Amino acid sequence: MKSFNQVASAFAFVGTLLAASSAFASPADIAQQAYRGQLDGIPGYQRLEQGYNSRNISIDDIITAAGKEPTTELRSSVRSNLRAIADVK
Repeated sequence: MKSFNQVASAFAFVGTLLAASSAFASPADIAQQAYRGQLDGIPGYQRLEQGYNSRNISIDDIITAAGKEPTTELRSSVRSNLRAIADVK
């Protein structure tokens, strides 16, 4: 039983770390994760560029997939960071 509790505690700790890192993701982190295809429902690399440029994927889609609330400031920052790393307009 002690072993089970240790494993459960370890999983809880890792989950807390992952949630905390997501909560503090910067606009640059969000853009990088989107570009790499690391956000649920957002394809990476060329498919992201095509989807974004054809307006099938929006900045709000990306921000929401990152677990954030879209705001004017966050939209602008993520868009700028995405433009710096990808061929998006």
